[in-house]
Amino acid sequence: MVLENYVKLPREKERVMRFRPGSFRVEETTITDPKTKQPKRLRRAVVDVTEEDYRPVVKIFSTLSEKLATQLRQAHETGDLYRYHVGITWHPQELATEYTVRLF
Repeated sequence: MVLENYVKLPREKERVMRFRPGSFRVEETTITDPKTKQPKRLRRAVVDVTEEDYRPVVKIFSTLSEKLATQLRQAHETGDLYRYHVGITWHPQELATEYTVRLF
């Protein structure tokens, strides 16, 4: 059995989630930069996931994308992030990754 603690977004396929109320936060983490092999500090937006594709789970969703984090923060501030299902679709591109967010 593989332990899956994080929600992974598939390419061009919507992942539908429900989030634990009030769980949006920004965390600092340190990673090893793959190019320089030096430690690098990053900030990421994190939300606790209670439902993934309509199945109950205990996971987290995190993103380094400033644009996606801003959309999630705005929905957090209005409460919509916890009131609705949130569909996120990852659109990978060569130079810039895009995300589509849908609240329903």
